[in-house]
Amino acid sequence: MLIAAVAVMAAAVLVLSIVAATRYAHRQTAAAAVPAPLAVGTELQRPRAVPAVRLVDRTGTPTSLSHWRGRWVVLAPSMTLCHEVCPMTTAALSQLTSQVRAAGLQRQVAVVEATVDPWRDTPARLRAYQRLSGADFTMLTGRQAAFHRLWAFFGVYYKRVPQGNPPDVDWMTGKPETFDVDHTDAVFIIDPAGQELIADEGMPQVDGPLSVSLRKLLNDRGRQNLAHPQFAWTANELIEDLYYAMNRNIPASALTRVIPPTPAAAAGELAGSPHPLAALHRQAGRLLAASQSLPGELRTLRGYPVVVNAWASWCPSCRSEFPLFASASARYGRRVAFLGNDTNDYSSSDARAFLAAHPVSYPSFSGSVSELSSLAQIEGLPTTIFLNRAGKVVHVHIGAYQTPTTLTQDIERYALGQ
Repeated sequence: MLIAAVAVMAAAVLVLSIVAATRYAHRQTAAAAVPAPLAVGTELQRPRAVPAVRLVDRTGTPTSLSHWRGRWVVLAPSMTLCHEVCPMTTAALSQLTSQVRAAGLQRQVAVVEATVDPWRDTPARLRAYQRLSGADFTMLTGRQAAFHRLWAFFGVYYKRVPQGNPPDVDWMTGKPETFDVDHTDAVFIIDPAGQELIADEGMPQVDGPLSVSLRKLLNDRGRQNLAHPQFAWTANELIEDLYYAMNRNIPASALTRVIPPTPAAAAGELAGSPHPLAALHRQAGRLLAASQSLPGELRTLRGYPVVVNAWASWCPSCRSEFPLFASASARYGRRVAFLGNDTNDYSSSDARAFLAAHPVSYPSFSGSVSELSSLAQIEGLPTTIFLNRAGKVVHVHIGAYQTPTTLTQDIERYALGQ
């Protein structure tokens, strides 16, 4: 759970700024075009040896982080009875685990969650949580004294606090929980020598929809965090930082392919949207008649931020970024209007076939480059145009979005940040 107190958050931001200024060390070699700077983390100038505290895994077998000496370790604090962030952490680390295996790095990289709730996270509870979540990576628990030493080393805050009113319900027992645990949200990379090398404090951002089982664990605050994670990191960014730490190039296969939500899942996410946005969702995936105009729709949508994606069926880059828009529109479509514009296409039948093969939760208009000139100068496809609530263009992104993170950042900044 993210610490709620404003003063504590302000202090945390100040500490992060100081850490970034003093600990970050840019490095790049001529031997490989490694990513620089790091995608999300901060590299320690002086890596520190992680203490070999005694922990236990989900089977109750004694272990410690030194068990993975000789391998890279991605470590995140978490707990099975968290309803605000940890289900997202589990999902993001599951995505990272899949990417590690797809890249053939499973013998070089270990993905680990360690509890910040040693009072309740028994091995039996870890096993039940892994069955519930489908997580296929290591989870650790142990004695309170061991975690006090471990998390003090990493600078992770955690503390028992009273439950809310009404209290959250224990998913395992069905009974009201008697306390909660405030804790830092973070992720760390440990090098093969057992030293902390990279640290990032922030919430995970899940690429694509959260699984039903994990989403059910979130309370109202958790659902807000899912929509707006603070200081967000993603599985894609972690794999980039791992390759940076290894001083290796990032193969395309290491970055996960975005799997868009099904139309039914997107409709479920968007249920209850305000009327003007719900009207768009009812026309999901349709190519609108020539008599319907984009300028007229934009006038109807005054009061809502709008994202217009100009595409064409013959455009390979448009095809590659459509899954990103399918996911983003399902995630943000209750507050942001998404529209497509089929631009200079060969025929309406080609455009409809394209939309049938790449479903999104919003309709597309037919038009030409010249018809979009009142909004922006179109230099190529795809192009994405951001309008604020007053209908004014505030940003134009030329070319395809390559990752969910870059699209999300632009939506947060130019659509929701205005």
